[in-house]
Amino acid sequence: MSNSSVQKDINKVIPYNPSTKSGVDIIWRDVKYTAHTKKYHREILKGLSGICKSGEMTAIMGSSGAGKTTLLNILCCRADNSDEVKLSGEITANGQSFDARSFSNFAAYVMQEDLIMETMTVREALQFAANLKMTGNQQQKDEKVNEVLKIMRLEKCQNSLIGGITFKGITKGEKKRTSIAFELVSDPDVIFLDEPTSGLDSFTAYNVVDVLQQYAREQNKTIICTIHQPSSEIFMKFDRLILLVDGKFIYQGPRSKVIQHFASFGFQCPQLSNPADYFMSIMHAESQENRNNYQTYFEHFDKDLNPLIEQEIQQHSKDLIVHKSGQSPYLQQLRLLTIRSFLNMRRNPILARSRIVQAIILGLFTGLVYSQLPDPATHANDQRAVNDYNGALFFLGMVMHMNTLLPIVLTIPSERPVFTKEENAKLYAVSAYFFSKLIVESIMIILLPIIYGSICYYMIGLNAGFGNFCFFIFISILQSFVGNAHGMLCGSIFKDANTAITLTSIMIMPFMLFGGFYKNSDDMPAWNRWIQWTSNYRYVFEAYARNNYEDSPFQIDPVAQLGLNFGKWKCALLLFVLFIVFQMLALLLLKFKKQRMQ
Repeated sequence: MSNSSVQKDINKVIPYNPSTKSGVDIIWRDVKYTAHTKKYHREILKGLSGICKSGEMTAIMGSSGAGKTTLLNILCCRADNSDEVKLSGEITANGQSFDARSFSNFAAYVMQEDLIMETMTVREALQFAANLKMTGNQQQKDEKVNEVLKIMRLEKCQNSLIGGITFKGITKGEKKRTSIAFELVSDPDVIFLDEPTSGLDSFTAYNVVDVLQQYAREQNKTIICTIHQPSSEIFMKFDRLILLVDGKFIYQGPRSKVIQHFASFGFQCPQLSNPADYFMSIMHAESQENRNNYQTYFEHFDKDLNPLIEQEIQQHSKDLIVHKSGQSPYLQQLRLLTIRSFLNMRRNPILARSRIVQAIILGLFTGLVYSQLPDPATHANDQRAVNDYNGALFFLGMVMHMNTLLPIVLTIPSERPVFTKEENAKLYAVSAYFFSKLIVESIMIILLPIIYGSICYYMIGLNAGFGNFCFFIFISILQSFVGNAHGMLCGSIFKDANTAITLTSIMIMPFMLFGGFYKNSDDMPAWNRWIQWTSNYRYVFEAYARNNYEDSPFQIDPVAQLGLNFGKWKCALLLFVLFIVFQMLALLLLKFKKQRMQ
């Protein structure tokens, strides 16, 4: 489309016939948002009132810092009052108040970043959302998925993996449309989008906006998006436009009348230019001339447009909002999340095969390093031989812990954005996500100690009794469960994977130091001796030691020498208690530290 044809058609309203489906109008009155810190006080939004109508696609435009994303977040109930920020004003849907919880019953929010599990296919991702969010039977859910795939033009790539950093998948445009489709399966009446064209080439961006405009008109939906600097073709697709500078509106109304409005007081858009580029050029705050003109914009908005907006607000739809979606039963959430986690592990070689290969190689390496340990029968009074066995036992306990701790420490922060987005949308409960991870991770938690322990146990020459070997594997599995719980706890504390992996090693250091190997338990001062009760290394080391030195030819009593006095079955019980404590702490952290994704 040429610039001249754009200019000729810019003042024409593209005709459309909204369906008979009832729609939802979003209305806000006197919205103010102020940031308070010790250094400054800034009004971000300054008493805004407005309306976004059903059957229309509304674009919010403004230069950086104008407040467009803040306004979008407030309309989505993703901004709250706190010590730092104060929010006031009234926001309603068809005249009915709503909050963050009820928002997801009739509206959806599509983030700028496309956050979808990369190991799922497009259809699987949409089916997952439909099964969790939609009411009705399975046939209705399948039909809805097929409908959304068709609307968003995703039929050709529906069986392709979404992909991401680990491996290649669908294109950026297809991923953006999948992110939108993920929200559309619950058939929301209102869709909010933050920069839906960000990072896309011009053709792909036009495709996305074209799909959204058709959807708004054909389904009588309310679509509201922020957009920075659209092309002329994309600009023509908007039904309604909101322009912001310095936290205040300078235009709100039909896109077709924006040029006429600014031309009426001397700001005429050039004939052959993109209107969006022109308006951005007169809005950005880096120009002193623009800042001097702000007052003129405000005055003409108050005089020419504000009365019309007030009239539209008074005439807004008052239809009762029908809640079309709801959270599925808890057991279904757990089942679907478990299936997804299992598919994620199976399709991601880093999460499964590499860990098994690592356990095999590490088991062989450990067995080779400790294969020449002195025979207890011929070194019955050799303290050095006892020390070698103690070192091997402590190292085994450390490996069992680390094998399950480190992968989950990396996994939780990397999955956190997807989890936060889905939890904000009320797809599932936090505990359902948490326990699904534990169920799937249990496969590796049980398998890795068996592989590693079976390889190196007899290579090292530990207690040859089969019962002793079985107890060793049992304690190793318990230690692995503790490692997983510890990893969940550390992964829940930190948002960034690099920070998590760095600080986790520091956090587990005290558990090692109080494990009974580096310093005898009896020699610890009374003021810090209690820390050993929190150390899983203390319990696993004693359990290993008591198990290995049972009926041992050693004349030295290593257990008494080390001050290990709990008993091996009590150690097993205490390891289980630590697993429960760490898991509960991780769940509470995940639940109460979750934040609203903006």
